Amino acid sequence: MSDLQAATTDPQTILKMHQANYGIFQARTEREVINAIGEALRASPFACVYYNINDSGLELVHNINPHNRGKKLDAPSQIALSAAGVAQYFSEELVIAQTTEARFPDELVKIFFDGQCEQIAVIPIIQDVLTLGVLALGAPAEVTINNENIDPLIRLASIIPVALNNVKAARATQQRLRELEAISETSQGITSASDLNAIFEVVHRQVRATIGEVSLSIALFRRETQTIETPYHYENGKISKIEPVLIGEGLVSILLRTRQPLMLVEDTERRSRALGAKYIGNPAKSWLGCPLIAGGEAIGAIVIQDSEQEQRFTQDDLRFIIALSAQVSGAIDNVRLLDETRRRALQLQTVAEISREVSSSLIVDNLLREAVNLVRERFNFYHASIFLMDANGEYAVIRESTGNAGLQLKRAGHKLAVGSKSIVGYVSKNREPLIVNETNKDPNYYANPLLPDTRAEAALPLVVADRLLGVLDVQSTQPYVFTDENVKILQILIDQLAVAVVNSELFAEAQERLSQHRLLHHVTTAAASSTTIEEALNSAVQGLQVTMGGDQIAILLADKEQKILEVKSSVGYPNEESARLRIPFGVGITGWVAIRRISQRVDDISKDSRYISVNPKVRSELAIPLIYRNEVLGVLNIESPRIAAYSENDEEMLGTLAGSLAAIISHSRLLEQFRTQVERERQLYEITNRIRRTTSPEKILAITAEEISRTLNTTRTRVKIALEAQDEPKR
Repeated sequence: MSDLQAATTDPQTILKMHQANYGIFQARTEREVINAIGEALRASPFACVYYNINDSGLELVHNINPHNRGKKLDAPSQIALSAAGVAQYFSEELVIAQTTEARFPDELVKIFFDGQCEQIAVIPIIQDVLTLGVLALGAPAEVTINNENIDPLIRLASIIPVALNNVKAARATQQRLRELEAISETSQGITSASDLNAIFEVVHRQVRATIGEVSLSIALFRRETQTIETPYHYENGKISKIEPVLIGEGLVSILLRTRQPLMLVEDTERRSRALGAKYIGNPAKSWLGCPLIAGGEAIGAIVIQDSEQEQRFTQDDLRFIIALSAQVSGAIDNVRLLDETRRRALQLQTVAEISREVSSSLIVDNLLREAVNLVRERFNFYHASIFLMDANGEYAVIRESTGNAGLQLKRAGHKLAVGSKSIVGYVSKNREPLIVNETNKDPNYYANPLLPDTRAEAALPLVVADRLLGVLDVQSTQPYVFTDENVKILQILIDQLAVAVVNSELFAEAQERLSQHRLLHHVTTAAASSTTIEEALNSAVQGLQVTMGGDQIAILLADKEQKILEVKSSVGYPNEESARLRIPFGVGITGWVAIRRISQRVDDISKDSRYISVNPKVRSELAIPLIYRNEVLGVLNIESPRIAAYSENDEEMLGTLAGSLAAIISHSRLLEQFRTQVERERQLYEITNRIRRTTSPEKILAITAEEISRTLNTTRTRVKIALEAQDEPKR
């Protein structure tokens, strides 16, 4: 009897094999089960191989040949076999056959044929109807394999599924305990969490403790903008935020639409495309996601990924993520609602503060400055500006703006043409709000180099009674931040600001009118108190230049006999020749006014053929007739280097002044005539007095000649006396 044959019936060997089999029941993990199987096979006297069954076929686990000095059988590490082949060859519990007659895969039979084994026994490891592995053993010709001498190995084959089940059950129990502990800790953690970041950290801590080190994303869905934002994204040891994107065709979008969890642990790209999802970049090897449901609505999703390993997640992981999502959904929703309520309350408080300022302040610059700063701060925007329309309504000119960029824009006098390729240009033309939640996709967006981080922009018109006053422009570094709610609040705000701008304009206009009337009163008073007409006219033009802000001003008086207008007083003209003009009636704008007796306001003299060019810088003119008692005494003429420098209000105000000046001119002329007459009468009285005191005819004639010469300022005076001829005697 050979040693091998003796060993097959040796009680000690059989006992050792049974003890090794018992060790399998003590295994706590799959690895310990595999190791225990190896110990049991080493206790056997037969040459053995043990293969696991996987999707590719048979995978070698143990190769043991105890009676050949440890020399292993020539066994391939992998035997390719389909699922149908596995069912065909290994559906019976035990098969014993001659090596040359065995009906098993050739590669398996060849192992024992090359190992000089005459017999082969194959024992499938079967759990229910699923074949988990294959135990194959062989013996040389002198040893017969039968049920009795391989009974320990038959028992081993029946023990292995039980041991694996026990390991799985124990692992499931431990997993469930860990999940319950994690859920309990999560519940305690979110109870004390005051903000979303605290909740996100609790979730991440539990995922790491239960599933391990994986990539984690927590996405939130904003229904009002139909966007998905990811405020918490962990990958490669770093936490970051992912900017919002429109809900689309990604896996997270599928979670939100279906409101069902999803796990992909192999061939993820193909399976994702089969679900209708589109990938950007390289797909993860394993992907697991679960929607966050609150109030029956999907508010977000928890997603874990492994970019390198397939089959990374199990059903236990899926169950844990589902339980975790259910645990935190309500807390996330409550915190979001609380944050939104606080933010909305703060924004409405901003509107209330500005409303109070509107009702109490008439200084619009201070109000607008405070408004843009509050909007940027309270709404958490990147930048805010207020543009006001220029006098001609052609440009929106920046009036107030936030930050260093705003300061530079104000210094540069930044302006945007109505209808220009910009969001402000569009709004100023169409007089309707424009909300751009993704600037790189909008044709109206104009990138300002001072504001390089803008990703979203909104502009709203300031309109009162169909009059466009300006535009409020706000910008954000995050796309899709403008919602119907915050736009409505901004609309309330700009309505208040529009009222403030109008009130300020009315106040400024009233103040300007008051100031002008005070100055005009001063001009009129100064002119009326002058002793000569020249002084009166000079006082008038000097005072008017102060009132009108330094424009060219001239008073031309009419000479009816020669039918001309002659400049009698002027200020601001570039040379003396232009100040001594003599303009015929009907010539030029002033001559036209003298003939027609009505005012003329010319916004652009280059378009008026009547204009007589004196100063090439002049762009607009206002000429008003000086009429007193239906008589045209002259023309008050004002010129400016600005287009449309004079308004209807200016014309009305200066028309009132012209009436006063005409009266002053008329009275001054009468006064001068009276003074001249009085002076002549005085001189006549003095001459007469001197003559009366003289009795000599020669002295009388001398005094008369002297006084006439002095009065008339002549160099030579001759007095002739005609003596009457004596009457001839009558005949």
